[in-house]
Amino acid sequence: MRRMLFWAVGILLLLLFWGVAAFVQNAETRIATLPARVEAQLRVEGSQEVPLNRIPRNLINATVAVEDRSFWTNPGVSAEGVARAALVDVASQAFVEGGSTITQQLVRDMLLGYQKTLHRKAVEIAYALLTTRRFPKTEILDLYLNEVNYGQGALGVASAAQVYFGMPLDSLDLSQCALLAGLPQNPEGLDPFQHLSLARQRQAQVLAAMVAVHDITPAEARQAAQAPLDLLPTSATAGA
Repeated sequence: MRRMLFWAVGILLLLLFWGVAAFVQNAETRIATLPARVEAQLRVEGSQEVPLNRIPRNLINATVAVEDRSFWTNPGVSAEGVARAALVDVASQAFVEGGSTITQQLVRDMLLGYQKTLHRKAVEIAYALLTTRRFPKTEILDLYLNEVNYGQGALGVASAAQVYFGMPLDSLDLSQCALLAGLPQNPEGLDPFQHLSLARQRQAQVLAAMVAVHDITPAEARQAAQAPLDLLPTSATAGA
């Protein structure tokens, strides 16, 4: 009887190992396709990928500060973010808080989708860890900034700069960069063409986050918050 139990446990452990190994192999295969997937999405949208060294430093800093402050040092997930999200979800008895890093958002957008279940969240975390092992941080951020949804049909930073300001990326100032960096949290609800006041509030949060990590000074944040956005004219934002 003891020998049978030993063999049963051994077989179960072996099956578990094989299952994990198969999951990792499949995940790594899919993760390797991320650059091609982003490129294909941009091609469909009629846009081109912008390398990280051509994206304004203010937009990079604003995005990291507000979306994933530990991006440059975390392994693809943030223990603090996961714990905070878990507490909020438990308190509300629903999946309310995302707690997702930039890497998690990238794999969710391009590989996994938006189903809110505990299993899918666990898979997302595993994929984020494997993505960080596969790609350098600079490439992960490059992919994210070129695929993320900014609203109004704008996927990626280059498209967003054209849609909202009618200008190339390298012409954006700090105020405009901070506005764009805040939009992925809720692209429709923060659409400055429809909800300018809310978009401005989110912009202020982004600027405050940049001050907190010493990317800009408080004086620069105040000046950017008061600067005109020069949005493309629409009936909702004329004179912004």
